[in-house]
Amino acid sequence: MTILYFNLLSSAGESTSYQSLLVLGVILLFGLYAGRWFEKIKLPHITGYIVVGVMIGLGLELLGFGHLIHDLSIVSSVALGFIAYGIGTELRFGKLKKSGKEVVVITIIQAVAAAVFTMFGLLVIGISLPVALVLGAIATATAPAPIMLLTRKYRAKGPLTDTLLPLVGMDDAVGIVLFGVLLSIANSINTGAELSVKEMLSGPSLELLFSLIVGILVGLLFAFIMRKTRNRDSQKEEVFLGVGIFAVFLTVALANMGLHIGEFQIHLSPILTPMIMGVALTNNVSKVKAHDISESIEGFTGPILIAFFTIAGAELIVAFAGNENVDYGMIAGVTTVYILFRIFGKLLGSYAGAKLMNSHTSVKNYLGICLLPQAGVALGMAYQAKTDFVGEDGVTVLIVVLIATLVYELFGPIGVKYSLEKAGEIKA
Repeated sequence: MTILYFNLLSSAGESTSYQSLLVLGVILLFGLYAGRWFEKIKLPHITGYIVVGVMIGLGLELLGFGHLIHDLSIVSSVALGFIAYGIGTELRFGKLKKSGKEVVVITIIQAVAAAVFTMFGLLVIGISLPVALVLGAIATATAPAPIMLLTRKYRAKGPLTDTLLPLVGMDDAVGIVLFGVLLSIANSINTGAELSVKEMLSGPSLELLFSLIVGILVGLLFAFIMRKTRNRDSQKEEVFLGVGIFAVFLTVALANMGLHIGEFQIHLSPILTPMIMGVALTNNVSKVKAHDISESIEGFTGPILIAFFTIAGAELIVAFAGNENVDYGMIAGVTTVYILFRIFGKLLGSYAGAKLMNSHTSVKNYLGICLLPQAGVALGMAYQAKTDFVGEDGVTVLIVVLIATLVYELFGPIGVKYSLEKAGEIKA
């Protein structure tokens, strides 16, 4: 069996696409059973996916096939699109009218607190201001995937869930703006160039604006097609599934390719674009039809989400292994401070915002714990920082975020499940 395995991976002329497909099959199978086993020992299934992903990543790296994980990045992008779309479908305007102001205030306070606490901690241990600014901005990001998956799996309902879902979506919008501004400031400090307020804000503002426009347009088109599908149509589930997949694929593709207008290239957010599409859809069809659409699409997304979290674990190991000549002692210290001070910022910022808005007790006590997971958006920011920073600073930022992401993704879902249970929002 072992000989067959090696022949499949190393036979001359074999396409790397099929090698990657084989790895994807392994990831799905082992991820599925790891998730089931972790649930039996009372841990979130997501943590099981990530743990087995780390083991697969280590195995592939040791065998010299770590590069195959990079070929699966499109799977992660698609999964992130479905996750963001799912968050958008939860944001009905009727529900947001009751908690909209509360969510906005808490989102801003906890994001700023996470950034400020993280920057302060890093500066205290002697990290340079540019690196502290960038890591502070990255600290704002929260991974929506484990939150969305756990709230849906356990059918969580209550004040904490109602606040958490829209907040996670808005958190990425705030994070994108802060990252754009602070990265521009950090670059200007490194290069000594003068930087205007207009230059700092133009990039992230355009990204948000065009993500909003594209998401709304695709969502309205999606909603129009769905409204034309009759409830008595015997193939309505196939229509909902097919059009839904098309809409998510379209927003994910546009977000990752960007928009080219003349000589200008405009980046779109890979999370906000499909999320806004979901918002536009769910608010332009009936509640019954929105529920039917979600039911149709959920059956397709299950395996994709298993692959997403398992690949995330493998990808972290492969990416980390690709960086050499690193001062591991310094990295360990910076990463520890980043993890601890981000936690302080999220917990205290969430509590302060909830206290200010006189939120429900469960929101005050448990919201901050739910916001600790960190993955895709943070890694995207880290890779962007590595591209913009020349030399060791960029590598430092990337490795710190890689290690921190592994820690947050392993233990973050446990915190989310614990919080939902303590808040009494997981129904037996």
